[in-house]
Amino acid sequence: MKLIISLIVISFVITFTSCNEESIITLETKTPIVSAYIFGGQPIDSIRVTQSNSYAGNDSRLITLEYLNVKISDRENTFELSHFGEGYYQNLNALIEFEKSYTIEFELNSKIVFAETFIPQKREAAIQTNEISMEKIEFTGGPPTNLPTFPDPVEISWDNLEGEYYYVVVQNIEENPEYVNSRLEDPNLENRRFTFTSEPQIMNSYTNNPRREIQQFGTHHIIVFRVNPEYAALYETSGNSSLSLAQPPSNIENGLGIFTGVSSDTLVLEVKKI
Repeated sequence: MKLIISLIVISFVITFTSCNEESIITLETKTPIVSAYIFGGQPIDSIRVTQSNSYAGNDSRLITLEYLNVKISDRENTFELSHFGEGYYQNLNALIEFEKSYTIEFELNSKIVFAETFIPQKREAAIQTNEISMEKIEFTGGPPTNLPTFPDPVEISWDNLEGEYYYVVVQNIEENPEYVNSRLEDPNLENRRFTFTSEPQIMNSYTNNPRREIQQFGTHHIIVFRVNPEYAALYETSGNSSLSLAQPPSNIENGLGIFTGVSSDTLVLEVKKI
């Protein structure tokens, strides 16, 4: 579950790089890009270091940086990260604590790449209801055979006296979920789990609209993430193609990218088929 959540978050860093990948062991004098998200109450499972595409000339491949000596510290304890391929590093024995500051650092090309972040305290969220019911929308080549009706929106709320940034992920967790709309189904393939992600905002509630945020029946996790301002800034950049990528938001010294702390609370919503 944690790795799935991490990949959702890491996807916002694609503004720095291209899609194809090639791992290298021999490091060249290039700018490193750090994609580092650490989650309160969970181990360090997927820190990634790549090379800036801005310096790759006509080569559009994403180059990952391997076998670095990456360390994360809380000022009292230092955790060395193990490399496990394609630029990823982890330490599954290091448990990240809430309301603590952490640093990340490694040496590259005689420079210390460094960043610091804070792990916000987890805020427990409340959900208006744990169960909603929806009708299957059937198509037989023409208009739908039934006129669909949708349940009322579901309210999720939490305390945010500090005025922090939050975003919400709605994620189906069934192995082979059934779509509400039969047009979305492929009889030759297993259905992928549908995921909806909101934008990070300063807020203390969120309204889940089943009409657009629920596409499948079954059990859903609604995950409320509390994030730091550097994450919100990076998200805004990823959606703004007019912003120059020569100077993207970054809190990494001697590099680019992001090192940020995240906390989350998970709620369950059952979507029943009528």
